[in-house]
Amino acid sequence: MIFEIFNENWAQTFGTIEGIMWFLIFYLIFLVIMAIFLKLSLNIFSSARHIEFGQVFITSFIITVIYALTFLFLTGLLAWIIVLIVAWLIISGRHHVGFLGAILVTVIAFILYIIVAVILGILLGITLIVLPF
Repeated sequence: MIFEIFNENWAQTFGTIEGIMWFLIFYLIFLVIMAIFLKLSLNIFSSARHIEFGQVFITSFIITVIYALTFLFLTGLLAWIIVLIVAWLIISGRHHVGFLGAILVTVIAFILYIIVAVILGILLGITLIVLPF
């Protein structure tokens, strides 16, 4: 009954206490990784403010909460558009890099993530990311 208003696949994750705990562990790991790459990409901009790790971690936390709430109710391309625009507005507002700067920060952070994932994958001999090309 409650799953009728939520995205059913996403809501099933919280069926047990074990599921909730695994979700929280993976969420914390994801949040730290996101904050690291966001901080690295923000350091490129000389005009960026509040680039200490704690401030960037809070920005990452806010973005992931917006992401979770959006994908709880929506799916598909519309949800991605909403999440990206809100994330860019949050980055722009909290770190004073402008809207286009926030887009560039996001792209740089994503490229850095791909580079690190590929290098670690090569060093460890495993596949951490599958590229579409």
